[in-house]
Amino acid sequence: MDLPKSKLGVDIENNFLPTYIKIKGKAPIIKEIRQACKDAKEIYIASDPDREGEAIAYHIAEILGNDDHRVKRALFLEITPEFVKRALQIPTEINANLVNAHKARRVLDRIVGYFTSPILWKIIKGGLSAGRVQSVALRLICEREKEIGDFKPTPYWNTQAVFATDQGAKFNGSLWRIDGAYRKIATAEELSRIQGFLKLESKFTVTSYKVTNPERVPPPPFITSSLQQEASKRFSYPPGKTMHIAQGLYEGVKLPEGRIGIITYMRTDSIRVNTKAVEELRGFINGKYGKEYVNKEIRVFKDRKNVQAGHEAIRPTRVNLEPDAIKEYLTPEEQKIYKIIYDRFIASQMAPAKYCLKEAVLEFMGLEFKADEMKPVFLGYQLVSGETTERGFVPDLKVGETALLLEVNFEEKQTEPLPRYTEASLIKKLEENGIGRPSTYAHIVQTLYERKYVNRENGKIIPSELGNEVFKIIIPRFANIFEVSFTAKMEEELDLIEEGKKTWQEVVGEFYAPFKVSLTKVQNETEVIKESMIQKVEKNCPKCQRPLVIRWGRYGKFLACSGFPECKYSENLEVEKGDKKCPKCNRDMIIRHGKFGEFLACSGYPECRYTENMSHDLPCPVCGGTVIILKSRRGKIYRCKACDFSSFYPPVEGKCPDCGKGLIQKKNKKVCPVCEKNRKNENH
Repeated sequence: MDLPKSKLGVDIENNFLPTYIKIKGKAPIIKEIRQACKDAKEIYIASDPDREGEAIAYHIAEILGNDDHRVKRALFLEITPEFVKRALQIPTEINANLVNAHKARRVLDRIVGYFTSPILWKIIKGGLSAGRVQSVALRLICEREKEIGDFKPTPYWNTQAVFATDQGAKFNGSLWRIDGAYRKIATAEELSRIQGFLKLESKFTVTSYKVTNPERVPPPPFITSSLQQEASKRFSYPPGKTMHIAQGLYEGVKLPEGRIGIITYMRTDSIRVNTKAVEELRGFINGKYGKEYVNKEIRVFKDRKNVQAGHEAIRPTRVNLEPDAIKEYLTPEEQKIYKIIYDRFIASQMAPAKYCLKEAVLEFMGLEFKADEMKPVFLGYQLVSGETTERGFVPDLKVGETALLLEVNFEEKQTEPLPRYTEASLIKKLEENGIGRPSTYAHIVQTLYERKYVNRENGKIIPSELGNEVFKIIIPRFANIFEVSFTAKMEEELDLIEEGKKTWQEVVGEFYAPFKVSLTKVQNETEVIKESMIQKVEKNCPKCQRPLVIRWGRYGKFLACSGFPECKYSENLEVEKGDKKCPKCNRDMIIRHGKFGEFLACSGYPECRYTENMSHDLPCPVCGGTVIILKSRRGKIYRCKACDFSSFYPPVEGKCPDCGKGLIQKKNKKVCPVCEKNRKNENH
């Protein structure tokens, strides 16, 4: 159940009372649940163990009758036979505080979206929306982009040198300090001065030489955010994809001994691991790698402040289910995600990696160069993680001895702005600032893409022109509501509801009061804001000679007469040419965007109204005809103009070895649609 889509669904005057209705299309599921529970002696609700899962449990109980004594709550933090049995033996009740925390978040998000979205409709175009948390994420992205645009680079010089000892041993060093200050060469004048006295065969004196044995300890097991970050960095997986794969691993994989969940619940911000699992892990490490690879003491990782420690970290449910041993039962994507979860967990109780680090400092006339060498002496946990470090060479030196400068190189560089966010670094920023929770990180990022407020280019998140327009309108006028620290405070308030320390109406009321003040002010200024954001161009309307202005429409920006609605003239602002000529008038065909995706249209519109669908590069795999591309709610549809072939999967190169027909790309494998259809018919 959820708030209705067509209206506010929150009675603000009646203490923010929400009205929940059945979600469209869920009636058959509700009917099935009622039927299944009709004659049952006991009813266990085992939805996911988080706020949303608790709300679902509450709604199911409500549908069955809140006073039904048969209803019990079962919490599955891992879906294995032993854990499921234990959860059923010790059921709990539905957690009202969790339900109320979910209710508060849902009401807050609805109030913000319902009242701010119409402002965007009036100023930019219809169909836009502003979310409570998504707008803060957009703010971070747009502000970073502005920082990059405003950044003024300054030059500096990296300095590398090659030295030789009296015994002829050569080694490299980097400029470390100038006149006692940790810095690089900052100006051309300073570079010239240093080049003036720093000559080849200058004698540098060793002022410091030390050998240490640093250790590196493993990171804790994954939580939601760190898993999403790692999958993004290593595999370029969007957060939503990572969570979808992890959900499948949690819900269950079909193994020879039966179907079991192979990881624990994947929406968590706690790095805690239960004592029994730690003991099993340490025994496993001892048996597989040897006693020296087990950390001497049980390593306990400390959770950050405000962490909901009800869940454990993400870990394998059975430590003996090694990734390579069950590889054949997993898809390649599942294997990747399971392996990084498994390896990270194993490493967490392994001994530290030990290194030998040699460091030397050499000085000449106020210039200090540093040379270092690092080599592993015991891999420890890095035997599993594979993150070893090995660099440099430093011979055995003594303080006071000299080394000859053989070579010096000055490389000019420029300071650079902070980089654009990647999905991984954005999630890290959200987590660091307490914005969102494990269950929402992926949704926040995905929503920005779906609304076309941001684009992904070369792995970086860049605000779109539309995203920047929304940012310019919403953020300055609701600066306190869409402020990073304010949003983080709201998350803490939701946590207080979850802990039973505050009522949900109290939290919503505290938010609504300042929001209402800002909202009223903006609503009264909508026309002025709209006028201030209209961009004029140096071109007049060919119909009435009034200036043309840039407006936003359903499918992007276009030029329109400033005399609208008296004059309704409009034209495309940017035209992307197709590679065809119009068969009716021989003008260029251009790519337009419509309700069903991209299509080709004559550039002579409205005189010539010829249009045609975009076609796929490859022919129909069934009959060889032309395949057109349409858009649907579920994505692109590839449909043949000549036969009944229609698929969500695109035709690809290659022929079926069995029937000789073409192939389609279905997920991560090539499939023959004809043979697949025949098999389904035979099974049916």
